[in-house]
Parts: sequence; C-alpha cells; structure tokens
Amino acid sequence: MSSQAGNGWERLRIAGAAALAVVLWSGAAAAQSTPKPPSWSDVCAADDDDDDAAKPAPLWKRFAFEGACVELSGSIGATYQKQKAKAGIVSALTTRKGSVSGASEVKTTTMDFQIDTRRKTGIGDLETSFAVKYEKTSSDPGNGSATLTEGSLKWAGVRAGYTDSQMNFWDGDFQFSASAPQRTIGLAGYEFTLNDEWSLTLAYETGLPTTQASSVKFVTVYPDDPAASARLAYEADDVSFQLAGLVHQLRIDGTHPLLTFLGRAAEHRELGWAVTAGLTAPGKLGAKGSEFSVQATRAVNASPYLGTAADLSSLASTIPVPVSTEGWSVVGSYHLVWSEQWESNVMASYLALDIALPRAHPSVRTRRYAANLIWKPVEDFKFGAEFGYVESEIETGGPFGLIKGISGRALAGYLYVSRDF
Repeated sequence: MSSQAGNGWERLRIAGAAALAVVLWSGAAAAQSTPKPPSWSDVCAADDDDDDAAKPAPLWKRFAFEGACVELSGSIGATYQKQKAKAGIVSALTTRKGSVSGASEVKTTTMDFQIDTRRKTGIGDLETSFAVKYEKTSSDPGNGSATLTEGSLKWAGVRAGYTDSQMNFWDGDFQFSASAPQRTIGLAGYEFTLNDEWSLTLAYETGLPTTQASSVKFVTVYPDDPAASARLAYEADDVSFQLAGLVHQLRIDGTHPLLTFLGRAAEHRELGWAVTAGLTAPGKLGAKGSEFSVQATRAVNASPYLGTAADLSSLASTIPVPVSTEGWSVVGSYHLVWSEQWESNVMASYLALDIALPRAHPSVRTRRYAANLIWKPVEDFKFGAEFGYVESEIETGGPFGLIKGISGRALAGYLYVSRDF
C-alpha cells in the first residue's frame, strides 16, 4: 500500500483522538455547570430500589463513599485439568488467561477482585469498573501472575478504558475454550441510545498480537494496529442480539527470512476487517433460566477475532510472521437449568482459517466440543465436572508451509470448585 494510504490512516487516528477529547471535555464542562441531583447521597438506596427482588447486599459489599455507591465483588477457585492427545500435538489445556500448556495435567488456582462505582451527575451516571485476576498454575514457574481484566469508565454515552472488544458476545460457563471473539483491549468510544432496547456504539480499539507473547503482563495493549469498530445491540427481557464489525490495517514488515521464500519479502499493508453476529434467548428445555446462545464471525486479515487467546497462541507459535488470512468461526451453546442446585452446559464450535501466499496455501480447521455438570449446594458456591474434545486438521501448503505440528485430537477433563463473594 502506498505511503499516502499510510498517511491517511495516521490522519484517521489523530482525528479520532481529537474527537474523543472534545467529547470528554464537553462532558466534564457540562457536569461542572449542572447541579448535583437531590438524591446524590442516596445513590446506593436508589440502586436497591431498582431491583426490589434482589437480596440486599451486605454493608461491606455495597456502601456510599464521597457521594458514590461502591460495590465490591470477587471469587476464588481451583481447577484440576487433565489431557490425553493422539495423532499429533494439540494444545488443548489452557489456563484462564488463555496460555497454552503441553503438560498432561495442570492444577490452577485463581482469585478475582472487582470494584464498581456509580456516581450521580447532572448529565447521567458516572460508572467505573476495575477488576484484577490472579492465577497460579502448576505448569508455570514462579508465584503466579496478576492481570488487569477491566479498567473502564462509562459516562453520558462515553466509554473508555481497558475492557472487552465490541466483537465479544458469547460467554459460556465453560473451562474449555471455544472459537469465539473473547478479547480485552484498550477502547475509546461513544454509545448512542436509540430507544429503550437498541443502542449503537462507535469506538476506537487497540490492536491484537500476531505472535505469541513471551511473558504475561499486568496490562497487555498493542497500540500499533488500531481498529475502528461499531456495534448495534438489542437488550430486552431475556433476549440479547448483537451485530458488530471492525476495520483495521494489517502491517507486514517483510523482514522475516521465511517471507522471502514465500514471495512476501517487501513491506506492505493490507485492509483487514471482521463482522460478527450473536443471539442469546430463553430455551424451552429446562427450568426458568435455561437459554441458548450462538455467535458467528467472519474475518479477513483479522484472524485473532475468530478464536480465543488459546487458539491465537497455538497458531502464533507456528506462524512466525504476520500473514494475510481469511476465515470464519461459529459457536453455539445451551445452558440447562435442572433445579436451584443443578445446572449443565453443552457447547460446540468450529473454526476455519486459510492463508493465501504466492507459493503456499496453508489452512487450519478446528472443532471443539464440551459438556459440564454444575452443582450449587449453597448460594455463591459451586462444584463442576467438565469434558472437552478438540480436533485439529491442517494443510501445510507444501513442505515449507507456515503451519506445522498441531494436527491431531485431544480429550481434556476438568474438576473445579469456586466461591463467589
């Protein structure tokens, strides 16, 4: 792509940043000039009134502080995972942070902590969220790692911070990974409320890695490959629908020696895009609370949005350079509520990824299945047992293809326990 196109993208970045600054400055000025509502000191009581059926939160979990309602939450958990692989190397075991393990068994301990605040202002509620996850696995040396999972702000339509990508939708209750967009990125955008059910959000998102990270960081942001995203969302009763998309510029520097053989030695840029649609609705099978959820995604030169961090790590460890790709993924699950104490989930997902190069055409196909049974003997406490199965089929595109060594099948089993607070 020409240097003029590159300059165009730079101008787009500057214009987006300037527009966001204007929105934030305007909101701050309006808030300062608008009197505080009379219910300023009663914000927590107002939250309780909004949900009369909910059990009142203990004082240590929800309390007023300096005119804001503060709510604390978190969980602790332990998981035992075991894998059996055949006909190749399929990295089926993953930790909650998405890293791939080649060990036959892994023991994991996790702790999550989250602080949410809500403050009334003259132009709407100012909401913040901050969440941290600590994880220690038996396969990783050291004392474990802490990562930021949420650090965001919402105010009068403005959304900013470290949070979920607008491509995210499906979020099943599984230990096993599925092929669906599940990304945490830096985001700055604005949400337009169309009516009580529909909203439209336009945002700037930071990029994603194209190679496997060598270490775990507290905050992982890739600002060099930003994306412009849009999401149309519907929320009413128990039904959720989302249609989202993004565009970005894929940069290939051409410095890796493998690109010379494959005919891609020159630096160039290509347009990348992805679209996704998701639906969650009540299910007829099972007690109240049963539901099904499905999401389908199509991506060109944006393959990280097709699967989870586990899929990305598997592919990135075998593809040493950024390459042009196209593919699609789909995931579907059903959450079945048997009673107040018993629940179960089933899931299936599929991913197809093709790489087009002048002298090679590698491809990847993965199928993932999982099922679990969950027992909740008391409130906020649960035990679970789960099985997951993955099949991976690859075509290397020749003896010197980019992808190698991940064909095969694997079965993974999980036993886990968690306590929410």
